[in-house]
Amino acid sequence: MNARHINSALAQDIADAQTLGVRGTPTFFVNERPLTNFGPQQLYDLVLAELAATQ
Repeated sequence: MNARHINSALAQDIADAQTLGVRGTPTFFVNERPLTNFGPQQLYDLVLAELAATQ
């Protein structure tokens, strides 16, 4: 738990969470877009929107 590589990985995770504005878990992202309202339909809709945006 006190190994340097573990502390480094945790520090990077904390920095990433702060950059992305993560305030709790679980937090889901699809192509860097956060899922603001959690639910299976909302996730499905976000994935479909991202797929449509790439076509």
